[in-house]
Amino acid sequence: MSIRKLTALLALVMSLGWMAGCSDDDDDKGPDPQPTDQFEAARGSLATYVESTVAPTINAADLFANLNDGNTTNDPYIVSVRSATDFARGHVPGAHNIFWKELGQPAKLATLPRDRQIVVYCYTGHTGAVSTTLLRSLGYQAVNMKFGIMSWTPNAEVRAQTPFREADVPDYAVETTAHEFGSATFQPPDLEVSDSGDILEITRAAAEAYVSGTASPVISASALFANLNDGNAANDPLILSVRSRADYDKGHIPGAYNIPWREITKLEKLEKLDPSREIVVYCYTGHTGGVATTALCMMGYKATNLKHGMCGWTKDATVRAITPFVEFAEGAEGYPIETGD
Repeated sequence: MSIRKLTALLALVMSLGWMAGCSDDDDDKGPDPQPTDQFEAARGSLATYVESTVAPTINAADLFANLNDGNTTNDPYIVSVRSATDFARGHVPGAHNIFWKELGQPAKLATLPRDRQIVVYCYTGHTGAVSTTLLRSLGYQAVNMKFGIMSWTPNAEVRAQTPFREADVPDYAVETTAHEFGSATFQPPDLEVSDSGDILEITRAAAEAYVSGTASPVISASALFANLNDGNAANDPLILSVRSRADYDKGHIPGAYNIPWREITKLEKLEKLDPSREIVVYCYTGHTGGVATTALCMMGYKATNLKHGMCGWTKDATVRAITPFVEFAEGAEGYPIETGD
């Protein structure tokens, strides 16, 4: 039995004992209600998305086809989570703008529909994954546009950032030796983000605490490699592949462990993670790594997503397992854009 489950059981036994010891003269109110476990509140809200079969991304080509099928009743609500400056330079026609760091604010969330699909997009797909995970945990029907604005237009000014480029990949070493978690388990983070006992409000507060913070959502492959090879093992992060076990076995970053992203909210997996340790998460292209990283951070862990995933670490096509962003693919031949506020 895990420490968390044992603690919950002891609390229940003590509560029952307290009630049994009350005399008939006590009032009818009973004991004060136990405070909501905020870690469990956030974990449960995130699990409804992470452990579902909902697709985490939509291709630009599919979004364009939807918007131009002659049926406006099925059009999604489009949200650019890029900066206001970059939104004004150019955006998907009809898109609204909420900067991703402001997305946890009640006033911003109140502008979004709950009864309509929301397509989120950013620059390369990474903060779009953060935003989509946040919204999904709060009950919105969100999906992330794969590769962000890079997959919508080749216009460099509109893109505002550099897309994935094969020439920039350092092609670091990988290994096939599997690393398994030991028998040790850890208490989950002591999450305290809200005075509310409402699960949805706790989840929202956890989301806002993460996105409004100063920590970067991504780390580059070169920065991770430098950390791992600085001669100081004490500052090495736990490296977590959230790819499938089959693709983990094809090759992974040296020392990496494996928890598929659909399992990252399961208690038996979380109990293997030390909440005091930095975690670097990686997937294939950065998208599902962004989902897993956001879920971990909202639950109180200290996680960062490897930018571009395994495609940013190695050029080995077998190890990558999927195709990275390629110019003039995924709709990057150029769909219409709007400019202005």
